[in-house]
Amino acid sequence: MKKIPLYKQIKQHIQQKIISGELRYRDRVPSEQEMMEEYQVSKITVKNAMIELAEEGWVKRIQGKGTFVSLEPGARPLTAIQTGAAYYPYSQHTVPTPVIGLIIPTMKTRVIQKLIDYTEYYANQAGYQLILHITRECATNETEAIRQLTDRHVQGIIVFPTEDEKYSESLLRLSLDKFPFIFMDRYLRNIETYRVTSDNFAGSYQTVSYLLEKGHRHIALISPDNTNTAIQDRTLGLEHAYMDQHISIDKNLLCHVPLDILRTAGAQEYVTDFLQRYPYITAVFALTAEAADLTLASLHRLGRVEQTEIISFDDPGLPGVSCIMQDEQTMAMWAVKLLQSQMEGEYSPQEYVVPVRLNFLENRL
Repeated sequence: MKKIPLYKQIKQHIQQKIISGELRYRDRVPSEQEMMEEYQVSKITVKNAMIELAEEGWVKRIQGKGTFVSLEPGARPLTAIQTGAAYYPYSQHTVPTPVIGLIIPTMKTRVIQKLIDYTEYYANQAGYQLILHITRECATNETEAIRQLTDRHVQGIIVFPTEDEKYSESLLRLSLDKFPFIFMDRYLRNIETYRVTSDNFAGSYQTVSYLLEKGHRHIALISPDNTNTAIQDRTLGLEHAYMDQHISIDKNLLCHVPLDILRTAGAQEYVTDFLQRYPYITAVFALTAEAADLTLASLHRLGRVEQTEIISFDDPGLPGVSCIMQDEQTMAMWAVKLLQSQMEGEYSPQEYVVPVRLNFLENRL
């Protein structure tokens, strides 16, 4: 069953009051604060409901006085389609383009660069304008980006959370308000909404199974600290691959680089020291392209490149390094598609998991 977003429920309730005569022409509509208290929702939710009502001719806001019923007896209001359903001021001669937001943590990785490119393409194909915000892996910046986007009355938001994020009041508020938004790639487990992810578990499981079947028994895992769902699911895939082949995991070979070190020049020394402690490592599974870069540089320092097989989750663009390829195009397509369904009134949170592709170099060890 479809769940109607809260702002649309409020909008419909006000419409019914006007149709029934409970609210009459030129009557004052309850203030935003009054409706927030009556419906137990956020200011964003009330504001979005009132904007649509104003665009369709049901109400009119008078600066300094309040909002009043503007629909005269016997008049027919405009529909959302006739108004263009956008949340921007516009002239009577133009139809506005609906606007959505995209919040990303960085521009540094190839995966995110491709996600931005494809998301903009599919948003444009669907008739949306895209506003981009970069959080630089900072949760505070993410909160501010959400505030700015909702203040601009975007119709929906696609969010790629920061790498160490476990809880967000702003994202939780969007979820509780049933505001159209979707997680892409990473997600927060305690927040119910739509999400599109790569099959991180399967990609990792198949990679480690492949290495074990080749005879590797000393496989190192190198990754950022285990703080987000993508890294957690990839780590879980490794553990299950070992369990299903009844092989014990050497937990000493799992290297999760603390984020405060990963973001500094000290990351290279950290990985080099780790690899130096375990000279018997024959393969490394790097859970990110950045981890693969650090691994290869460290192995060059130690003179062990030829003796060690490296596989990276995501293509690091490094010679001799096998990789798992994410399907950024399909992820972006489904992110826009599922966001669009929410903006059209459907609300039934679901996850779409996109298969990954294994690109292994068979001539390696």
